[in-house]
Amino acid sequence: MDEKIASQMQAAREAMVNAAKYGGGGPVQVYAEVEGRTVSVFVRDHGPGFDPDDLPEDRMGVRESIIGRMRRNGGTARVRPAPDGGTEVELEMERAADD
Repeated sequence: MDEKIASQMQAAREAMVNAAKYGGGGPVQVYAEVEGRTVSVFVRDHGPGFDPDDLPEDRMGVRESIIGRMRRNGGTARVRPAPDGGTEVELEMERAADD
């Protein structure tokens, strides 16, 4: 695991912790896939959901521990309401080329 993927796993861990804390006590679903060099991780809860644009400026968990961490390491993070309730976090990172 290279540093970029390690940072993605740290962001995924934060997303899972948030889902467990704020997801209403229901199941937390985690799905990961590797397609070529792209590693995608999805974390989803079935709680009340929230819009990340409505987060107060002083709430840094999602903003820095997930979105910021992914951005600083060359990846992307999308946090959005899930279509049938809850919140979905999608983390995408390119892994290093095989030597």
